[in-house]
Amino acid sequence: MNEKQSNIDRDEFLSLTADILDAENHIHFNSGGISMFPLLKAGDKLHIRKTEIQNLSRGDIVVCTINQKTIGHRIIDCKNNKGNYEYKTQGDNCAKPDPICSGDAIIGIVTGFTRNGKSYSLQRSVYRLFRFLILYFSFIVRPSVRIIFAVSRLIAKTKESIGNSYTNIQLIGENSKRLILINSIIALSQGILPFAIIYCLKRLIDLLTKLHSTHDASQLTGLEMLIAATGFVFLLNLIINSWGNYVREKLSQSISLTIYALLHSKHPHLDYQYLEDPEQQDKIHRATVEAGFRPNKLVQAALSLLRSTTAAIIVIVIMFNIHWIIVVILTLGLLPGLYMKVRFSRMMYKLQKEQTPKERQAYYYNQVLTGIPFAKELRLFNTAKVFSSLFNTIQTTLNREKNSIHKKQLFSELISQSVAIILMFGSFGFVSVLAIKGSITIGTVVLFFLVFQRGFIILKELFQSVSSLYEDNIFFADFVSFLHLPSISITQNDEPTTIIKKAITCNDVSFRYPSSSRLALQHISITIPAGKTIALVGANGSGKTTLVKLLCGFYEPSQGTITFDETVLTASNQTQTRKGITAVFQDFALYNMTAAENIWLGDSAKPLDMGKVQQACIVAGIDRSLEMLPSGYQNMIGNFFEKGEELSIGQWQKLAIARAFYRNSNIVLMDEPSSALDTETEIQLIDSLKTLAKDKTVLIVSHRFSTIQWVDCIYVMENGSIIESGNHDELMNRKGNYFRMYTTQKSL
Repeated sequence: MNEKQSNIDRDEFLSLTADILDAENHIHFNSGGISMFPLLKAGDKLHIRKTEIQNLSRGDIVVCTINQKTIGHRIIDCKNNKGNYEYKTQGDNCAKPDPICSGDAIIGIVTGFTRNGKSYSLQRSVYRLFRFLILYFSFIVRPSVRIIFAVSRLIAKTKESIGNSYTNIQLIGENSKRLILINSIIALSQGILPFAIIYCLKRLIDLLTKLHSTHDASQLTGLEMLIAATGFVFLLNLIINSWGNYVREKLSQSISLTIYALLHSKHPHLDYQYLEDPEQQDKIHRATVEAGFRPNKLVQAALSLLRSTTAAIIVIVIMFNIHWIIVVILTLGLLPGLYMKVRFSRMMYKLQKEQTPKERQAYYYNQVLTGIPFAKELRLFNTAKVFSSLFNTIQTTLNREKNSIHKKQLFSELISQSVAIILMFGSFGFVSVLAIKGSITIGTVVLFFLVFQRGFIILKELFQSVSSLYEDNIFFADFVSFLHLPSISITQNDEPTTIIKKAITCNDVSFRYPSSSRLALQHISITIPAGKTIALVGANGSGKTTLVKLLCGFYEPSQGTITFDETVLTASNQTQTRKGITAVFQDFALYNMTAAENIWLGDSAKPLDMGKVQQACIVAGIDRSLEMLPSGYQNMIGNFFEKGEELSIGQWQKLAIARAFYRNSNIVLMDEPSSALDTETEIQLIDSLKTLAKDKTVLIVSHRFSTIQWVDCIYVMENGSIIESGNHDELMNRKGNYFRMYTTQKSL
């Protein structure tokens, strides 16, 4: 029984414990394991008393330290070798004993425990009896304890799974309540109608047997009515099944829409740090993969449980009317299979969780092999074999690990199914004896065989539904966990767009990415005055783009503050602040939509304004290229869809710039806005920026010094810090880092 202990050094902990026992003769440990079930349970407070080593005997429960672990187990053997005591201990719920320990390793003896506020002494008769049984009849008691523990855990997991299912189905079926109700009624009907048919057949056989022996013509009317009733129930069953297929498909479609709505509404508003954290990406990957099928599977498992439970109740009633022993046989035949399914569901989830990083790697290599962005280099450098080999190596490893569990599962299922078949045919023999003795009618025998065959399938489906619910809830927990990840606060209000009247100020800002121990920004203090244009320059990796991310509110500083006028940028107000910002990012997005829609995305909260679209395109220098397309601004851009026209990377960047201009915000952030542009277009862009920068607050990140000579102030960054600042002339006169970079670039 593992104790919950503080974080102090173990030797100090044990020394402190010994001192307390010497001084007060008692101490309490909180049990945290299951090794002494059912006598002691997790959460019990153990009462420990120090005692002389020579006074300990077989059957005592002691707290001792073995292999750097503190446990509470029962002494099953002790030896005194010339005053050196050696003890063998074992948990009541453990299959094997612990390693031998010396008397020095024993902290004290357990005299009792407290559970739910009530204290119990181990000197009570019932505990002394259990001590006697575990010592002298362990070959019976220990396996029995493990079976009881397994069954109790199974029951607890079943209750937990049903409770989780109810909560999860409420989430999944938020927009499908009517369809779930209809499917539930159909499931109940599908559980009842097959047995109604069987019962009608039983009545028919009994009546036909009676007519055969009595030749009573007065019974023919009853026979005709019974045949008609049987036909009606049979037809009703067919109609219900066909209707069930239809509404089940509608429910599946409704659930898919709900889940994808949850997924799509959550993902864009996730705290941005989770998108660049590998551990969180694993969780997001599992949630995204499971979202495609797991919710619908969970609801169908719940409906299957409802159907099979209804049918199982009918089976049990019928079987009890024949003989109660048949119900026991059916249950015993199916319980091992249920236990195995639950056990291997847990194993598969644990394995999948461990495999997620490798699965994402394999998924990435598959994208490289099949995605358009990699197609040119894949062919030019002939790297397909490299990535194919990497993919196959990972996939082979993943498959081997999964197959190892599947192999164990196959062996376990063969054993459990063999037991079930033996018990099933044993029950056939039992009923045959009852029929020979005349204890039951021929109709009852037919009823038994039909119900038993159906009942075995139903009970198996019942247990499979329980195990499936358990499995689905385990995997669906990743989706629920994903939904509970911190999100950007979305404020639905009519507050005016942020307009800077004084300045944007970074005050002693430092930042570290969640997955890194290195500071990406160190003590940044800069001011971007309202209506002025500021530039950031520096080598790759100096922190320029990271600072832009912070200004957009994608991250909060690890230290320091960013203020827009007097307002500190925080998680709670970043959405409102972004309404006043437009940006062109270095890794701008390529949208396979019409040209007009591509630009309208810059301000999609308002209806598309073709006049604004055309004006933004003129400023960005992309208007002529778009007008020459077959359908002009309404032409599909990109080659993902039919009649799409691919653009050059420079044209894509112009489109991104036009999208930013279309937004027409007071604050403009441009991260390498001319990296893919030719010289002529770059000059045009500079002229446009000069015009647009009037009365706007602008920050430009650039490697090209020709684009930023005209700005009001330039900040030079190196290794996440600001090392120089001033306008172009001032920095050139200082002949520092800016001067060196400028002259080097100019000479190229």
